[in-house]
Amino acid sequence: MADKSRLAWVLAFSASAALAAQTLNLVERQCRRLEAALRDDFRVVFFLRAEAVEGQAAPARLKVLEEKLRAQPEAAQARYVSPDEALAALKREDPEMVDAVALVGDNPLPGSFEVTPTAEALPRLVAWIDSVQGLADWSDVRWKSAQLQAILRARLYGHWMRLVLSSLFCAAAALVLWALAASLRVPVRRGEPALGAAGAAGGALGLALSVLAAWPLHRDGILWDWPPLWTQAAVIAVCAALGWSLSLWRCES
Repeated sequence: MADKSRLAWVLAFSASAALAAQTLNLVERQCRRLEAALRDDFRVVFFLRAEAVEGQAAPARLKVLEEKLRAQPEAAQARYVSPDEALAALKREDPEMVDAVALVGDNPLPGSFEVTPTAEALPRLVAWIDSVQGLADWSDVRWKSAQLQAILRARLYGHWMRLVLSSLFCAAAALVLWALAASLRVPVRRGEPALGAAGAAGGALGLALSVLAAWPLHRDGILWDWPPLWTQAAVIAVCAALGWSLSLWRCES
């Protein structure tokens, strides 16, 4: 009866540990996918003054300015958006606004450059924009500050999840080394290795419970990202090592 109680305790404990580890793993991957999706859609728009897009020399000036923006080490992409192209995009997104703009007369929208900053530039975006200000006489610079905050928060939460997971796996590695050292001087009693099997079974159970809880998210193709198989195998191996080390601890005590 006592052996069955120990097996049940190890099974429940390892299942809880695997559930926590798998949840952290899933959240970390969700944060990574969310950051990537938001970052791919993030743009900094540099609006030009009207005189910059007028005259016969305007196309050459715009081409040179576009090349300068693309040459910036922290600019992943840069493209010029003409006033007509901006008006067409506005018509697709908000037709009522286009009707209001039409009352003004000619197209009042200015030409602009849409620049996609690199991932490294996002934490210091304002300083990077200040460094680009001298390339031209911009009338205005716009970006979505709420989107930038969401990107940086998703990155921060992802770093936290990776740090916690790394700490857990380092602790597990230390536990395995301790168990190996203990096994050299303490004989394992008959039947105690079953605790290792119970730990592995609990790890598999915890993984299954975590997947069942997160399964509704698989419909979201943007954020859902299935963890690689090696992480699942690592969690089960750690849980098995946990059960084995508990049997060695009992023998030593």
